[in-house]
Amino acid sequence: MSEDNIVKSDGYRQFNLSRDKVLDSWNSDYMKNIRLKMLAGDPLVNCVKCVDAESKGLTSMRTTMNKQMWIESTNTDGSVDHKPSSLELHFGNTCNLHCKMCSQQFSHMIGKELLKMGQKDPDFLQWVKRESGVVNNWTGELDIKYDWYKNTKIKKSIFEHVSNNVDNLVVIGGEPTIIPEFYELLEYCHSKNTLNGKSLVITTNMTNTNKNLSTWLGSVKNVMIHASIDGLNERNKYIRYPCDWDSVLKSLQFYKSIISQHRSAHLSFAPAIQLLNIDQLPALCEFFIDNFVTERCGIAWVSQVRYPVICDYSILPIDYRHKVADILESKIGTITHQHTGNKISSHAKDLRNEIYTDEQKISYQKMFIRYNDQQDKFRKTQSWRSLLPDLEHSLTKSTK
Repeated sequence: MSEDNIVKSDGYRQFNLSRDKVLDSWNSDYMKNIRLKMLAGDPLVNCVKCVDAESKGLTSMRTTMNKQMWIESTNTDGSVDHKPSSLELHFGNTCNLHCKMCSQQFSHMIGKELLKMGQKDPDFLQWVKRESGVVNNWTGELDIKYDWYKNTKIKKSIFEHVSNNVDNLVVIGGEPTIIPEFYELLEYCHSKNTLNGKSLVITTNMTNTNKNLSTWLGSVKNVMIHASIDGLNERNKYIRYPCDWDSVLKSLQFYKSIISQHRSAHLSFAPAIQLLNIDQLPALCEFFIDNFVTERCGIAWVSQVRYPVICDYSILPIDYRHKVADILESKIGTITHQHTGNKISSHAKDLRNEIYTDEQKISYQKMFIRYNDQQDKFRKTQSWRSLLPDLEHSLTKSTK
């Protein structure tokens, strides 16, 4: 990605981290205008997904993240006096997986694969671009490789900012554990004696570890490791292609060892709940509970996957959704972790709700079939049809 695209500012002077300081954007005209529009309730193109979710009666990230404290701290001109002490740092989009619900914004492998598929079938590629958010979250730049940390000046600026100003650091990717600069950041803060004052959250797909993590993570104030695991064995491999289940189990044991050594460390399982794993949700939770859940290891309930739409379990045929809801409800009593049981019950309830018209559901089901049939054929791996025969039967009947 070019430096000009690192921070965008629709109609305002464009910020460039090779020229501007990280904090320069905090009270920029653009950000002040955004805050004022949000306070006024004006529609923003940035908020389209949250607004869409809210229109369906769902809870959006916007409604959960817009705390009263932020509203009260905004000045009349849209500026805020305090400096941000928390930072969600995306280590680009370099990743080793092609997850079904992901897009090239977070994994360069997604767009790379779609472009290769397009060489064999140009019509399919044009269809993917045309349908955009329905089958892929972001099709603007399929060949994008976002690696800001390769720019020495930008990397220095961000590392210094994190070390000097950030108390709560959330690290996601891409996959941060395969990016050397992620470890460089930890070592940089460690060398400046600022690591011990930070709270750290790391989201990882559990395919890679680094032996030095134990030293670094033992130095922070506290750390939460979010394990992105969406199924058991072959199911996880299919959703998070080409994830190796043995590598996941090895990484889980590695992080389990870390939390046993450091009382400041916590491990949390964060499944992306979607069409391809909702039926296996109780078994997945039971696996976590039986093998890993302790006082400092639990299950984080991330929102149901709504985008791309073909991953949303709400598009499934009603008979299949009711069947899965029955399965979930039958298992609630066997779940020993009460909070988990309550969340499974909530998903069972959502499965029985209708948020799409019959016409919309059939259209999205056909898109799901086309996209995944093409992708499975290209990958020459186990297909969704053989992995989920009940789903295949239900969708075939619904779209006939």
